[in-house]
Amino acid sequence: MIEVVVALAIVAALAAASIPSIQGMIERRRLQGFARDVGNVFQIARGQAVRTGHNHIVFFGPLGTADPAGTVLVDSVGDAVPMLILDDGPAATANCHIDVGESRETIPLPNQVSFGVSEATVKVPTDTGTAAFSPPQASGTTASGPSNNATNWVLFRPDGIPVGFDPTSTTCGTIGDTGTGGAGLYVTSGGRDYAVTLAPLGSVRVHTWGGGAWTQ
Repeated sequence: MIEVVVALAIVAALAAASIPSIQGMIERRRLQGFARDVGNVFQIARGQAVRTGHNHIVFFGPLGTADPAGTVLVDSVGDAVPMLILDDGPAATANCHIDVGESRETIPLPNQVSFGVSEATVKVPTDTGTAAFSPPQASGTTASGPSNNATNWVLFRPDGIPVGFDPTSTTCGTIGDTGTGGAGLYVTSGGRDYAVTLAPLGSVRVHTWGGGAWTQ
């Protein structure tokens, strides 16, 4: 009986010791999966813009983020989401706002994942976004409009090129030229950071922070 009790105690101790490592692994995979989803959202929006010939806008940010008119990003049942792809229609009629009846796609924010960084001290070297990077970077992005003001959106033209824009309350306002859509999105689990960079011509890369630097 004593031997059984001792054996059970050892098993329990080993199980307790392994729980943090298992939780850490789950956390890393959850964060990594979301970072990949972010990259996929950009690629999907780019592909749809080329296929349809319509402007497609990706809105992103912490839950509660809104479009230029103040419409909060939500899914089909009204739950807040961190990213939304909007088919804004042909450039001639697009207004860069989420309007009733416009096609949209969303992704959810996993538990224990948020925008920003917890460990990283600098932005990804290839991040061409001009908005300031200032840890913990609560907005989670370096995206900006033509005036270099921080934004939470990127517009994909029908040629697939991402550009920034400075909207008015009712229109797209000033739409930037090629090169203004480059940006970085940063996400964290509190113990690990990932970044997704969108290049000025539309390519996407996922990076992770470790050892004091960003790696792919």
